[in-house]
Amino acid sequence: MKCIKAEKLILLQDSGETANKHRGALAAHLHDCDPCRRFQHAMVESQRAFLPLAEPSATVLNNIKREARRRIPENPSAQIYYWKPALAMAASVMIALGLFFTAFSPDRVGLELVMTETELLNTQDQIVSVMYSGLSEDDLAFNFLMTYEEES
Repeated sequence: MKCIKAEKLILLQDSGETANKHRGALAAHLHDCDPCRRFQHAMVESQRAFLPLAEPSATVLNNIKREARRRIPENPSAQIYYWKPALAMAASVMIALGLFFTAFSPDRVGLELVMTETELLNTQDQIVSVMYSGLSEDDLAFNFLMTYEEES
């Protein structure tokens, strides 16, 4: 086993997550590898150094809570509360002005309808317009004369 894998297994063993199948291999590696043994020893010693001495007393917890409550800033929603009527009034005025200018401005167009010339023609004229759309003036005159001669 490589030392990198052994260190990972030592960390897993420390948190109680080592699988049973790896424990034997880790023990064999630690028996032969001095740096990994020192790493494991350092892990155990660091846990001992940082163990809590005792639970904090109820008095200490109450003092912490009291100090935290004292440092809470003033209620920010109270500051916004004073602005709510002004914002509501401003919104109402804007809506009223919008309705007023929409209803009493005849020079403005609410909806603009855009149509091409061919859309204004009836269906039969649209077909003719499409048929002759790519022809020059000379070709159109020739077609007109040919159509006129056929009818007579």
